[in-house]
Amino acid sequence: EFRRVLFRSLRELAGKKEPFFLAVGFVKPHLPFVAPRKYWDLYDPAAIRLASNPFRPRNAPEYAILPGGELRSYRGVPAGAIPDDMARRLKHGYYAAISYMDAQLGKVLEELKRQGLADKTIVVLWGDHGWKLGEHDAWCKHSNCENDVNAPLLLSAPGVGRTGVQCNALVEFVDVYPTLCDLAGLPLPPHLEGKSLKPLLQDPDRPWKKAEIGRAHV
Repeated sequence: EFRRVLFRSLRELAGKKEPFFLAVGFVKPHLPFVAPRKYWDLYDPAAIRLASNPFRPRNAPEYAILPGGELRSYRGVPAGAIPDDMARRLKHGYYAAISYMDAQLGKVLEELKRQGLADKTIVVLWGDHGWKLGEHDAWCKHSNCENDVNAPLLLSAPGVGRTGVQCNALVEFVDVYPTLCDLAGLPLPPHLEGKSLKPLLQDPDRPWKKAEIGRAHV
């Protein structure tokens, strides 16, 4: 039903020939890690490795990293340490859920092409937080370690920069709005705290921010 409504909206927008903004949300890979079997079958359970750093940061206070209460609200998940076999199963489910979401995103991008919108539509793919899979003896989010605050951000702006380029500059979520305004030729309100990433799209190696601000996702 979601895909039917979304594709109908894209067809309508394509027919109007006017600028549009469309926000599309994907629940996965959020808990619970549920996906069709074929996405589980993409991964060999025997090849799934446990976290390489299952220990707390040195000298960090106990409250700095919570153990993952969101995961433990599901039946069958122990309150203490996660057994290795369960940890591998959870990571397997996480990978499957990501692949399932990727497939749905691919369908949206294909529909953009089908409607003749791909070569004139800015696409931003981002997640609101990172995730721990046993790192630091914890799961889920709710901390300021890099696992939690390092989130995916992919930008595609037709005619701006090169495709398939990775950028290692420090960017923040507050940069997304000014970036969209800049790429769309819209004026930027003076109160914004972020900055447009358009210069990075044009030159990914240029000097950029020396620091960024993160917060524990709650």
